[in-house]
Amino acid sequence: MSGNLDDFIELDRTFRDLSISDEHGDEAKMVRLFTREASTRWADLLAEPRVILLAEAGSGKTEEIRHICRRQRAEGKPAFFLRIEHVVDDFETSFEEGDLEEFEAWLKSCDQGWLFLDSVDEARLRAPKDFERAIRRIGRRIERALQRTHIIITGRTEAWRPETDLILCRTYLSWDASAKAPDEVPAPQGEYAVAAEQAAKRENKHAPFRIVTLEDLHGARVKTFAIAKGVADIKAFTKAVERAEAWSFTTRPLDLAETVEFWNDHQRIGSRFDLMTSSIAKRLEERDQDRADARPIAVDRIREGARLVAAATTLCQESTIRVPDGDKNALVSDRK
Repeated sequence: MSGNLDDFIELDRTFRDLSISDEHGDEAKMVRLFTREASTRWADLLAEPRVILLAEAGSGKTEEIRHICRRQRAEGKPAFFLRIEHVVDDFETSFEEGDLEEFEAWLKSCDQGWLFLDSVDEARLRAPKDFERAIRRIGRRIERALQRTHIIITGRTEAWRPETDLILCRTYLSWDASAKAPDEVPAPQGEYAVAAEQAAKRENKHAPFRIVTLEDLHGARVKTFAIAKGVADIKAFTKAVERAEAWSFTTRPLDLAETVEFWNDHQRIGSRFDLMTSSIAKRLEERDQDRADARPIAVDRIREGARLVAAATTLCQESTIRVPDGDKNALVSDRK
C-alpha cells in the first residue's frame, strides 16, 4: 500500500472475522475469531451485503477499499467511494471515486451497486454525532436500493461502538435476506449470487453485518511490499529484520514502509529503539496537507504534547485514552 494511489501495491490482503466480546454496551471489545477456515479475501467480502472493516491506523484499509472500488469501476460495476465526514455537510463533495451524477443514474437503474464508506473515526473528529448523521443521510438516499446495495464501512477498531453503531447501521442500512427482490430487479449473478445465501446461513445475531479486520503482513507479502518500495537486496533485508527481531515493524503497511525507508537510507535495520525513534518522528508530521495548512502546529510543540501524553499513560498505567465524547462518557457516568 501507499499513500500515492498511483503506487498502490497489490498484496492480495486477507481478512479475519471479528466478534463482540461478552461485555455489554459500547464498552465491549472486538475480538478476533480464529478458525480453521481459509482466510477471507476481497472476492468474499464483495459478495456480502454489509461489511464493517475495522483495523488499526496504518493497516492500509483506506488504500485497500479505494483500490477495490477502482477495480470494480474498471469492470463496469457501479461502485462509489465516499468520505463519511463530508456526507453531513455536502453529499456531492463526499464522492472521491464516482460522482453524484453517476450515483443518481445507478439509483434509477436496477443494477447492484457497491458503496465504500471511509471512515468512522474521521467522521467523529469534528463531532461525535457526525457518523450517525451521515449514516442516516446515506440510508435515506439509497432507501429504495438497499436490497441491491453492497456496503463496506471502514474505521479504526477503537472508534467503532459495538452496540450503538451496529444498531444504527442495521436500522438505516438494513438488508433482509428473506426479502424477495422486485420483479424489475435482476437476480445477482456469479460470485455475488452467494450474498443472500451466506447472510441467511450465518449464525450471528448481528447479521447481515459481517465485521472483519485485515490480517497482518507476513512472508511473501512483506517481500513484495519491500521490493516495490525499492529494496534491492531482499535477502539481506529480511535477514537484517530477523537479526534485529524487528518483525513487529513489518506487519502493517505503514510500519513496513517506515522500516524499508530506514533500510534504504542506512542499509541497516538498526535497533528497535532506532526504528521507534524514526517512526515517531514521521508520525508527528501531519500527512494531510489541508489540515496542516488549516491548523499549523510547531513540531516541537507536538513532540512535547506527545511526551506529556506518554508520561501520563505510563504513570497512570492506562493504555487507552478517553477523549471528550458526550454520549460515551454519559454511559460510563450512568453505570457509576
